[in-house]
Amino acid sequence: MAIYLKKNLEVVKSIQNEVTFISKLDNHKPVVKVGILNLMPTLEDTERQLIMALDTKLLQVELDFIYLDTKIVDEDKKAYYKKYYCSFSDIKDMDYDGIIVTGAPLEHINYYDIDYIEELKEFFKYTKEHVRSTIFLCWASQFGLQYFYGINRYQLKEKLSGLYEHYLVKKTDLVKGFNDYFLIPQSRYCSIIEGEISKRDDLILTSKSNESGVYIVESKDKKRVFLTGHAEYDLYTLDKEYKRDINKGLKINPPCNYYKDDNPNNEPIYSWHATSTLLYHNWLYYYVYHDEI
Repeated sequence: MAIYLKKNLEVVKSIQNEVTFISKLDNHKPVVKVGILNLMPTLEDTERQLIMALDTKLLQVELDFIYLDTKIVDEDKKAYYKKYYCSFSDIKDMDYDGIIVTGAPLEHINYYDIDYIEELKEFFKYTKEHVRSTIFLCWASQFGLQYFYGINRYQLKEKLSGLYEHYLVKKTDLVKGFNDYFLIPQSRYCSIIEGEISKRDDLILTSKSNESGVYIVESKDKKRVFLTGHAEYDLYTLDKEYKRDINKGLKINPPCNYYKDDNPNNEPIYSWHATSTLLYHNWLYYYVYHDEI
């Protein structure tokens, strides 16, 4: 039906022709309350990607963006947070139907050397009692699996970047309507130890790739979803990351299977958008919304 934002983000202007926004909720129509803990440095890009992924014709999505008080940022970003976001301290007694925790560029840092890790652990603990279902993306999926289940990650020899073919290991409500094989962007330096997942009787390995490893892990009660990749990425996100890394002087390969003819001088190919839409809408309908549709 629409997206409802109590704080009208700046990014709304750039997507208002693609997303339906409403100024107030209709109490006679179904609604879900979703929070997004945005740990990414590219705030507006992440806002835009997730808003578009969550836009659906069947539900009103009341959306809050959340920040951690102990995350060290510059003054401009701090002012942005205070203007458009809710702090965790402000919402910690509230309930949400769904929460999304984004990734963060922290894979080269030990978990416990991160400035805000204690507050993030408190946030993870908060989701146990106050949230129906939580999605953890990329780095957050790595730390989330370690925090909740003691499952470890390992460092890759080089950055995993590009579009990789994934397949379904187990059919769940989250992947209803998926093709048996599908492409998803990956952008990370670490991977999950798959053997540790199989030892848990409370987790499901839903999807993986022969090239990039574990992709979707779910708790059997649907309370937690761990996504190692980035279905929400838009067409040019991997391209921006590649050019950023090249400009930093990093020796890095172009994202694989992404540019036409695998040539970074060509346009990328948008071949995962339908899968992304289905993934996030399935999560809203089957994991987050608590009444029959």
